[in-house]
Parts: sequence; C-alpha cells; structure tokens
Amino acid sequence: MKDPSAVRAVRLLLIAAAAAGAVLLGLAAIILAGGSQPLGIDHWVHDRAADLANDGVITVGRGITHMGDSLVAWITAGVVTVALLAFRKWPHAIAVGGGMLLAIGIVRVGKLVVERARPLDAVAPGSGTSFPSGHSTYGVMWLVLGIVATLVIPALRGRRWPVVLGAVITLLIPITRVYLRPHWFTDVIGGLSAGTVAFALAAALGIALWMRRNQRPDAARPRDDGASARSG
Repeated sequence: MKDPSAVRAVRLLLIAAAAAGAVLLGLAAIILAGGSQPLGIDHWVHDRAADLANDGVITVGRGITHMGDSLVAWITAGVVTVALLAFRKWPHAIAVGGGMLLAIGIVRVGKLVVERARPLDAVAPGSGTSFPSGHSTYGVMWLVLGIVATLVIPALRGRRWPVVLGAVITLLIPITRVYLRPHWFTDVIGGLSAGTVAFALAAALGIALWMRRNQRPDAARPRDDGASARSG
C-alpha cells in the first residue's frame, strides 16, 4: 500500500516543478521575443540597485553571492550526496545530487538558447550569458539542504530553523545578484524557477523510487539496513 503522505509529497513537488517550469519558459519566450534585451522592469530594478549602491553593503553582498558560485554549489552538493549515500539515505541523495545535475543542465541550455548579454556596470563578476542566473538556480540547493537536514539528522527533526536558514540563503543570493548588477531582475527570477524545477523533479523521483522499492514483496519483511548481513 502506498504511503499517502509520500504520494501527496510527490504530487506537490510535481505541481511546483510545473508552475516553476511555466514561469521559466514564459520568461524565456518573452525575452527571446524582445531580441534577448532587458525588459522594462529589468531597467527599473537595475537603476534602483545602482541608486542604492553602498560600499559596505556591496562587500557583504559579495560574500553572500559566493554561496551561489558554481564551484561552491557543485562541491557542496557532491559532498552532501556522497555522505547521504554512505548513510543509505539514497532518496535524499537523489534530491540533492540529482537536483544539482538537472540544475546544471537547465542553466547551460537556457544560457545557450537565450544568449542574453549581462549589464555593463556590474560590481561583481559574472561569466557567460545572463539568463537564467546560475547563482540563483544553484542557490535553491540551500533550501533543499535545510529540508533534508531536518529529515535525516535526528537532532534536527521537527526543527524549523534549518529550513528557514536555507530559505533565507536561497532568497539572498538572487537579491545580491541584482544588487551587485551582474544580472537583470528577470535573470534571477528565471534562475529561481530553474532551480525549483530541477530540485523538485529530483526530489519527486527520489520519493517515487522509495515508494516503488517499499512496494516490492520482499520489502514487507523486517529490515535492519544490512545489520543482520554484517553480523552473520
């Protein structure tokens, strides 16, 4: 018998992925229709960010934005995935590692297709084309890590602060990308959407595979995750 809570989680994740995918594709279509140029709201937000520029805030923003750097995100996701697999938390490993792989693919395809130029007055580095924001996409990982932590670490079960902390980091990264001006506003919205699609699909896959495994006839027998085999 399927676990109702797991089925509900898969449905919610698929709905989130579909909604985020619609936003991502819609933005890409609008930007392409405009010759990959920034939209009116992009110019407005960009100008406000320039007006609010402050040396101290820029320094802090540069520190925060590094949490979305590709190298930082890829290494973090890789280390966490290996650790989860080592502790036999493979559905969670799929959510983290699989989500990051999907995110990388979506970002690369998006940048290749849209080919949008970056702002010229950025005060933080950026490479390649602009849409979607890779930092914003990979930054969704921090929310996922917060959720996973509450599920696999006994001391954190039922705690909300890891999820809140992860969500704050996930939101601060795109804010810094706009404030530091290596991206347009719609780039980071596209990035958040891309990250949501990637990690939601990966998490749904992990849960679906877990349910399928538990429905096998031999799954009905008591398991001790290999303890008996090791002691025999």
